[in-house]
Amino acid sequence: MNIISRRNFLQATALTGAGLALGPSLFGKEEVVDKNWKSPHTNLVSPDKKVRLAVIGCGGQGGVDANIMAGGVQFAAFADVDYDRASAWFLREPNVPRYRDYRKMLEEQKDNIDAVLIATPDHTHFPAAVMAMNLGKHVYVEKPATHTIGEARYLKALAKKTGLVTQMGNHGHAYDGCRELKEWIESGVIGDVTEVHIWTNRPVWPQGLPNPDPEKKFEVPSTLDWNLWLGVSKYYNYNPDYVPFDWRGMWDWGTGAIGDMACHMFDPIFTAIDLRGDVKVSSESEGATEFSCPKWAKVKYEIGASKTRPKPVVFNWYEGQCRPHLKDLPDGLFKEEKDIPRTGMLYVGTKGAIIDTDDYGTRMRLLPAEKWEVFRKNRPPKKYARVPDRNARMEFIRACQGGPTPGSNFVEHSMDLTEWGLLGVLSLRLGNKTIDWDYKKGVCRGLPEANKFIHKEYRVF
Repeated sequence: MNIISRRNFLQATALTGAGLALGPSLFGKEEVVDKNWKSPHTNLVSPDKKVRLAVIGCGGQGGVDANIMAGGVQFAAFADVDYDRASAWFLREPNVPRYRDYRKMLEEQKDNIDAVLIATPDHTHFPAAVMAMNLGKHVYVEKPATHTIGEARYLKALAKKTGLVTQMGNHGHAYDGCRELKEWIESGVIGDVTEVHIWTNRPVWPQGLPNPDPEKKFEVPSTLDWNLWLGVSKYYNYNPDYVPFDWRGMWDWGTGAIGDMACHMFDPIFTAIDLRGDVKVSSESEGATEFSCPKWAKVKYEIGASKTRPKPVVFNWYEGQCRPHLKDLPDGLFKEEKDIPRTGMLYVGTKGAIIDTDDYGTRMRLLPAEKWEVFRKNRPPKKYARVPDRNARMEFIRACQGGPTPGSNFVEHSMDLTEWGLLGVLSLRLGNKTIDWDYKKGVCRGLPEANKFIHKEYRVF
């Protein structure tokens, strides 16, 4: 496997101005998709043919994604390090070639593949996507699309250079909510956004774990290739507590609660007011170790005004048992502590607020309640094109056949969104240090020790 050096990362992030120019996407200022759309992407599949799709990670979320795409694709190959987890798809498609090692699959089947679905643990997203894209394959990568900020910047540059269709699996971006929030805020109903509060019930997996005992060993199941599961991460002895799900709370493989949910819960407001730019990030947390994400955390982003943000914005993330209280919020939004939802996204402006209690941005209403009763009867007109079936997976497949560029593509949207979430991860990994992020250069000002988490090392496996 090609191991990508830090120098390569820095060179890739400098590839501005080269390659793909997307032009209008689904956020062009039209209610419906342009009928004269001409795709700017390369290696497109004829609309009268099915997209030949390879799947890396057939169990869990990969199985869900593949099932939704099934009507528009021909499955070309499957790769999964655990044949037991993948068995349902092997039985459903017995004639499709199967592999444990995605690298071998891509090399042997490259002439039979148009696109690749990648739904592995976070640490494998990037190496699998790079290999697929370097072979000219369109990629749909589950969220978070990368494990580090350096990887996100590399994939954005690679997508721009290759012109391939790309999509991150934050499927809520294809729902109407992102577009509606943008329309509501641009209508002026809450004035200029000044505060954001987002909180979640995650983690729903263990975090705050001690470093593993190297003397403790378990027998690896016969169906699992543990070395391939570890992939580019440092080596650890197998432990059934890590797979198939709880790896999310461990730094070498996952990105914790904020990495898991930022791509969903940050997406609507990131889309509505564009949070790109220099930002200061600070955090509080408890229980983090060198191996494990914290038991709970609060992350604060402070970003200045811009053309899309007339006022500076203070953006707060809460996870674990941490959430906003009445004292943290403007007066009049909630009457009592018990009225604050268990999870939510709250956008506070100079004239009011919007609350959303769905992780994917589908349950918006205005606060206070009396303002909502008036607004709901006279909502602003639709301004931004909707995804016809609100289906992100089929949005990707259609784009591979020349349809509109997916809204959560790497170049215009999802890698910058991923970076925003991973800035919170970076502050937590640095022991709650405050980050002064230089967006243009991709560095923490005056904090060189952050580089080891922005650009990580890769194990040869």
